[in-house]
Amino acid sequence: MGNNTSDEIEISDFSRLPTAPVVSVQMLTYQHAAYLAEAVEGVLAQRTDFPIELLIADDASSDGTGEIAKIYQRMHPDIVRIVTGPANIGACANRQRTTRRTRGEFVAFCEGDDYWIDPLKLQRQVDYLRSHPETGAVHTDFDHILMRGGHWRRLPNFQKHRFGVRNVPDGDIFATLLSGNFIQTCTLCVRADLDRAFLAGGFLNDSYPVGDWPLCLYIAARHKFGYLPQSTAVYRKVPGSMMNAGNVARLRTITGYVVMIEDFCDRFEVSRINRINAMAEIYRPMLSVALFAGDAEKFAHCLAWLQQHDAAYANSWRGRLLPWLAKSPVARSVLSRIQELRARSREAREYR
Repeated sequence: MGNNTSDEIEISDFSRLPTAPVVSVQMLTYQHAAYLAEAVEGVLAQRTDFPIELLIADDASSDGTGEIAKIYQRMHPDIVRIVTGPANIGACANRQRTTRRTRGEFVAFCEGDDYWIDPLKLQRQVDYLRSHPETGAVHTDFDHILMRGGHWRRLPNFQKHRFGVRNVPDGDIFATLLSGNFIQTCTLCVRADLDRAFLAGGFLNDSYPVGDWPLCLYIAARHKFGYLPQSTAVYRKVPGSMMNAGNVARLRTITGYVVMIEDFCDRFEVSRINRINAMAEIYRPMLSVALFAGDAEKFAHCLAWLQQHDAAYANSWRGRLLPWLAKSPVARSVLSRIQELRARSREAREYR
């Protein structure tokens, strides 16, 4: 049943697993009992001319996630491995112990609350990577779903909707990616040696709010990125998730982005202009979030940064309006409500 240590438990049957899987699918999961079966079924449905393995990495869930994973491991011992432990260790450590056990030439990702909808996803991505040796990773379009009124509502082809007539950036995308992550983890397939080098280099930091953006930045700093326009997966915006938990939580997350992007700019010697452009894309929304979170100190810091480095924004009507709103709790509350209603109206138009 695999190798077990005091803080790592693997449930698998290596006599039934492929000896040389081409793709290792990492499925990090925690408290995903309501969604895990759909995620696993999307991987099992893949049609490939090569063997794959699925590592379900349950971080000591208490809602039955682990039991569901065990059912699938017993049903599909030729594909499914379980990596877990006796106690919750957090997303970064869970990711690291899972990566240590991957055996594939390539790694794909599908967290336990997302799922794949294209049975040719892995075949297309491996074919692409093998025919483009200069490319370190490839991602695809996806559908986005969110819970509204007790029902999941869907926006198909999210990337096509986001970028419109523009093309999704591909090729040399490092400078673009510094300004914001547009790559959805559940669509990503990367060369395994790059994923291992990313972790070995200490680029996955517990202080960073996310782990997928740093991975993509690390790969994009050295290699080209590929993009396939097919929607292959569904990204689920779960109620109560990190970016769906109110302005205080969002401000904490965006503050973490500042540290993360500064670190990458330092490590890869990013030019001053590219650094400022990237940081501006974080400080602009951070100013508004700090305002609505009621964090006067963070608001003043963001405003000072923008006045020094992005005068065009600071002097725009929005840049001049926000400091005034900071002095008026009533006006701030009204504007916050208006923005919330506008967001709900947009969702009602776009999601079905």
